[in-house]
Amino acid sequence: METLKPHYNIDIETDTEKYTTLLLGDKTIGYICLNYPLIFIESQYALQVKNILHTFHDIEYIIVDTLSTPYLSVDPDFYNAYFDFMENLNAFSAEDFYFYNVN
Repeated sequence: METLKPHYNIDIETDTEKYTTLLLGDKTIGYICLNYPLIFIESQYALQVKNILHTFHDIEYIIVDTLSTPYLSVDPDFYNAYFDFMENLNAFSAEDFYFYNVN
């Protein structure tokens, strides 16, 4: 998070400290999972974020056109082993992932 702070606003969910919201001004451009090296990022910002974090080799980026478009899917066995319950694992957005797992 410290590496991104000079470039972006960072909003850590203090109640759970499981996710960070990545902001450019007031616009949410990504979500960072703090328990796993996983970043959901809008495509227009992905290259810049990857360049800033280039020394961190274990990060997995899930690049999406928008954070709100529900076109992601995941294997239920994999998801349920690591993350909190989410209703539809066949069509969800990065926002859905964030909101179901932040609590």
